[in-house]
Amino acid sequence: MVSNAPFIGIVAIVAFLSTVSPAQQATAPAGIKPSVVQESLIAPGSVPFHMKALISERGDSSKTHVEIFWISPSKWRRNIQSEDFAQTLIVNGDKLMEQDSDDYFPVGLQTLVTAMVDPGPALNAFQPGDILLTKANGASKESGLVCYQNNSNMCVSSRYGLREVVGSSVRSVAFTDYRTFKGKRIARLLDTSQGPGSGLTAEITQLEELKNQDDHLFSIDQPTPKAKQIQTVSLPEPQFRALAAENREIIWPQVLDGATTGTARIYVAIDPSGAVREALPVHTDNERANESACRQIKTWKFNPAMKDGVAVQAESVLTFAMNTRAWGPAAPLNDAEVRKLASNLVEPAIRQGTAPAGTTYTLRAAIDSDGRLIEVIAGEGPPKLFQPCYEALKQWHFSPVLQNGEPRPYRAEIIFQVH
Repeated sequence: MVSNAPFIGIVAIVAFLSTVSPAQQATAPAGIKPSVVQESLIAPGSVPFHMKALISERGDSSKTHVEIFWISPSKWRRNIQSEDFAQTLIVNGDKLMEQDSDDYFPVGLQTLVTAMVDPGPALNAFQPGDILLTKANGASKESGLVCYQNNSNMCVSSRYGLREVVGSSVRSVAFTDYRTFKGKRIARLLDTSQGPGSGLTAEITQLEELKNQDDHLFSIDQPTPKAKQIQTVSLPEPQFRALAAENREIIWPQVLDGATTGTARIYVAIDPSGAVREALPVHTDNERANESACRQIKTWKFNPAMKDGVAVQAESVLTFAMNTRAWGPAAPLNDAEVRKLASNLVEPAIRQGTAPAGTTYTLRAAIDSDGRLIEVIAGEGPPKLFQPCYEALKQWHFSPVLQNGEPRPYRAEIIFQVH
């Protein structure tokens, strides 16, 4: 099936790929480095350039402004400005000056800012089993068609022409809207996934040859010591787990539908102090558990990761055994029990004549160990009562069940009655 949507983002591509087995996904043969049409703007001998770009987050109107002045690998300047993170980075010979608004460089922003000028890091990070949809492996066409390898019946399309995707679900980069700059094909639109339903898009709004080189832009009065520079290291899972300040477990919520046991792989990034700054699902056998699991991981504490005697930003993908029946009551709470754990008990606004007085409708709900409503599915009763009952339930405030003084998740059956 071919979709004629005007623009297919990396999140859509990832969702598309998740509908088939890994064996069906386009991948690079073992030992073969993947390649994309996107070329490096910062390779030695490249034309000096001036670039401006805007980066936006899905569902967020705020913009990140990026500006780069590049003369050579040893002489360049980058400015990043957003509400959450700002950076001025200047390299001039053996001197480096870096000013950051925070000691943590968000993974999505870091991925796109790098990929805009050089696809190398994304290609080097590629692992067998990661997503790979490129012109080189036949999965992406100049027309904009992106297909499963050797399966032309399962495709998506965009109006921006060739679109290539490479990398893991967290560090994936999609390159599209290719245009020529000084003999090189450079993507003007790039995006990256940050888990299901979220991601960042970069639009290069200006790319021109830097002819008038203002040396003032590259002057450095006081170099920045390494301890004040942001460095990111990717660690193997055992090494990352060894940094944990305490043994913590995920209190899995009691999901209502789908697999109750399985495996979860979650990307975790810590800042130089060891605080978790990002936790993003890579793969979970039941995605309904993602939000609660990632929220819990963000409260964990790690010891700092060290490199050359300096605390650095660190990342890894952690694997967990998922068991959504390991915590909390074995059976769902009944209506009376759950109402004792809830406040702001708003009743549904049901229009007169929708159903006879006395009609009941049951909703099944899952509440996690933080007391958050994570899932609701329909129970018994007229289907037309689902929406008003659901809208009412969303306004309730829940508390977790306490077992031995510890908060635990639970399922519940909540009954509403037409008056």
